[in-house]
Amino acid sequence: MSVTGVCRDVRDFLRTLAGELPEVFPRPRMRRVVYRRAARYRPSGPDAAQRRRAREIISARVAHWAALLGLEYKKIFIKNQRSMWGSCSGRRNLNFNWRLAAAAPEALDYVVIHELCHLREMNHSKKFWAHVAAACPDYKARRRWLRDNTALLRRDFAAGDLRPAA
Repeated sequence: MSVTGVCRDVRDFLRTLAGELPEVFPRPRMRRVVYRRAARYRPSGPDAAQRRRAREIISARVAHWAALLGLEYKKIFIKNQRSMWGSCSGRRNLNFNWRLAAAAPEALDYVVIHELCHLREMNHSKKFWAHVAAACPDYKARRRWLRDNTALLRRDFAAGDLRPAA
C-alpha cells in the first residue's frame, strides 16, 4: 500500500472515530466571514464644491456637443484621474477629470468632443480622428494647449474657485 493510501485510511478512521466520539473530537467552528463594501470616497469642503461646480460646467458642455453631434451617452462621471483628462467606456459612460473645468473653454470642448467621438469609434484610428476633425477643425491646437498647460491645471485650486490659485 502506498503512503497516499495509508494517509487516506488514517483520515477515514479518524473521521469515523470523531463521529462516534464527538466529546473527544469536537467539530471545528466555522467562522462566518462578512465582506463589506468599501465606503465610497465623498469629498467634503472646498474640494466637494469644486467638483460640484465642475460637474455643472462639464455636463453642460457634454449636453451641448452631444446634441450638435447627434450622439447619446448614458452617464457622466467626474473623477480625479492622474493621467487622463477623460475616457469613454463601452457602456457609453463618459468620465472626466474635475480639473478640466478650469481649462480654457476651447480645451474643455476638445476633450468633450474627443470622448463623444469615442461613442462612434472606440479607438484612435484615422476614422476616429476624422470624426474629431469634422467637429473641431483646430483640435490639434487645442490638444497642444492642454499638453502645454497640464502642470498648471493639475495644481491645487483656490477654495470654491475653478481658476488656478495665484
